[in-house]
This record gives sequence, structure tokens and C-alpha cells, in this order.
Amino acid sequence: MTPETERLIESGRQAETEGNVREALVRYEAAVNIAGTEALPRLQLGTICHRLRDYARAREVLEEASRLDPDNADIAFRLGVTCDTLGDREQARVAYSRTMMLAPSSWQTWFLIGRDHRQLGHTGVARLAYLRAVEASPDEPEVLAELGTLLWEMGMRDDAFPFLERAVLTCPVDPGFSLQLGLAEMERGQLAAAQRHVMRAKHLDPSDRRIDVALQDLAVRRNAARKGKRAA
Repeated sequence: MTPETERLIESGRQAETEGNVREALVRYEAAVNIAGTEALPRLQLGTICHRLRDYARAREVLEEASRLDPDNADIAFRLGVTCDTLGDREQARVAYSRTMMLAPSSWQTWFLIGRDHRQLGHTGVARLAYLRAVEASPDEPEVLAELGTLLWEMGMRDDAFPFLERAVLTCPVDPGFSLQLGLAEMERGQLAAAQRHVMRAKHLDPSDRRIDVALQDLAVRRNAARKGKRAA
């Protein structure tokens, strides 16, 4: 890549880390425009499009990246996740298989193993696989969020919360991660923190009905808490 392309990608990553969605998109798009046949800028753009739930565009960009670099396991994984989200199970399966073939010991492969076992109800095996994924790549928000939600469902809430929190800290632009953390804070009785995270999710994706339901639940809990204080 040219120094200018590298600079744009790095500044895009920085903007993403700071939660500046628009600036990150502008930077990644600019990198793609000058990248020629380089796949990495398209990987970055496709990934953030997926996180912002623009799945159709994410797929288009990631398919182009895959054509340019068919041996990149991360591109294959991201394309698989996007196809899966869009309901194209066959294309997702192909992309996942290629991911595991290209990088059998990567965090992506351990993540996929964990997810498969979780879907089968093998929570203990899934937990071990996710832990291996975290060991391989400690700052991947998808792994952190997946492990956090699994531990929460297993009743290991003290263990779960740090992973949910780290997912948001490493990726503040994904509304799903913010919503998960907000729901966890709500269950812990930390209503002010829950409000902050759920509202962040609402700002990122105003159309998600799950966020609206969470806000309604939060309003009920806050009202009950105020009534309890007045009664005391």
C-alpha cells in the first residue's frame, strides 16, 4: 500500500476507536478510492459497514476484497458473517470453511467452533473455544461480546461483565455491543449506566426494535426506583 493509503486506514481506525462513525467511513472510503487492487482498505470498509448494519454494502465491498485476496482468512470470515446475517447460509458456509482452511489456529476459527457448539447447546465447549479465541486475539470485539453473552447466560455474570465492557471499549461504533452492555448494566441495577449505553445504541441504530424495548424496560425500572425512594 502507498503511504497515503496506510495513513487513511490508520486515521480511520483511530476515528472508529473514538466512536466517530462518519469520519471513519470517510477515511476508509477515501482509502478504497486510491487503493487500486489492494484488499485491506475494502476489508476495513466492509467491516465497519457490517457493524453499522449496512449489510448489503458490506457484502458488496467484502466480495470485492475476497476476489482481490482470496487467501485472506479475515476477509473470508467477515464475508461469511455478513452473508450469514443476510440469510445466505450456503455462501456463509463456503466462506467459513475457507476461513478455517486458511487459518486453522486463528481466533476466527476458534470463534466459529465456539459458535457452532453454542448453537448445539454445548455451552462448556463453546466457552473453552471462545477463551482460545480471546487468547489468540484479546481485542477482537466480536469474540469479547460473544463470550460475555455466553457467560451471562450461564449465570457467570461477574465473569461476563468485563468481556461485555471490553467489547464496547474496543468497538464503540457497534450498536449491538452497546445494547448488550446496557442490558447487563440494567440487570445489575446500574440504571444510569444502562441508560447511557442503550441511548448510545439508539443513536447508532434508531430503527432497532430491540433497543426500543430496552428503553421501555429501562423507563419502567427507573420509574419504580423513583417511587421506591419516595416511599422510603
